[in-house]
Amino acid sequence: MRIAQVVSLQESVPPKGKNGLEFVVHYLTEELVKRGHQVTLFATKDSKTNARLIDVLPFPAAKRGLFGWGGMDYSLTAMAKAAEMADEFDVIHTHIGSSAFYFADLIKTPIVETVHSPIHKVPRKNLLKKELFNKYCKDTIRRYRKGQHIFVSKNQMDSSALKINSKVIYNGIALEDFNFQKKPGGYFVYLGYITQNKGAHIAAQAARWAKVNLKLAGSYKGCEEYFKEKVKPYLKKNKIEYVGVASPAKRNKLLGGAKAILVPVQWEEPFGLIMIEAMACGTPVIGFNKAAVPEIVIDGKTGFVVEDMRKMVSAMKRIDKIDRANCRQHVEKNFSVKKMVDEYEKVYERAIRSYKKER
Repeated sequence: MRIAQVVSLQESVPPKGKNGLEFVVHYLTEELVKRGHQVTLFATKDSKTNARLIDVLPFPAAKRGLFGWGGMDYSLTAMAKAAEMADEFDVIHTHIGSSAFYFADLIKTPIVETVHSPIHKVPRKNLLKKELFNKYCKDTIRRYRKGQHIFVSKNQMDSSALKINSKVIYNGIALEDFNFQKKPGGYFVYLGYITQNKGAHIAAQAARWAKVNLKLAGSYKGCEEYFKEKVKPYLKKNKIEYVGVASPAKRNKLLGGAKAILVPVQWEEPFGLIMIEAMACGTPVIGFNKAAVPEIVIDGKTGFVVEDMRKMVSAMKRIDKIDRANCRQHVEKNFSVKKMVDEYEKVYERAIRSYKKER
């Protein structure tokens, strides 16, 4: 198949110094190339890929305020370039959001969308009356019907008001990038953005209550006040310490050496890549029963799914009961790049068949 992959240009593929959807796009793109597909990646010039690269910007937009544009402008710029070349592809796979479907009537190539962003349920009292909805949203829904829509968790899809041509495909990682470590060190880890939504302060507080060592890793750029007020007071040398932003090599070492990773998520995170990365290293997850956590973690087998901080503290004391080999096996079975790409190939084929029937 001739496949286009389109990203928002906010980050390179793979991203530098962060996690996120660009890593998923990287894994997906490289595996598709390995399987013999003709893949074109619309991304920044500094992206690294074995696919054909169409560089829409010279560097990630997130690093420089180009032209005063917003995030949507970069997404549409990438999609517009792919649309100009649409006749060269059997399918266009976008990772920029549903705005891609404004191009559905303008090109003769089917579109597949992966929804990477959280979907917030709208209270029923705020919904438009049915007749108004049908009048003003009919055209949008018609375009939406033309594509295939992929959600990255069941929780995310259940929150969506539109589930037309929809399917859940879990994110996958390249297992060879993560080393299994049978015996951990003497600490727990929090790895991710240091933000209120991610619950970094809760991880720190839980570690203090449990009287265990905790390493906090990740960027707090843009959340300096939060870090200063909510996290820094818990820091204590050789006990609860901030170790900075983790490169891939540093990340693997941190994850593999930890007794468990703490995931006290506070928002409807669509997936949570760090959980499968940790389990790939053999490290169990202790996460709050929220968002996609209960879909990714098998309670009592690959970690613990808990209701609050007190339960998190209790789980930390029982973490030695988790067999680390089960964590690795769980990722191998359910969250590998191979499994993810197998599912996407089926979706591409279905999108192409469906489009041919409509013509």
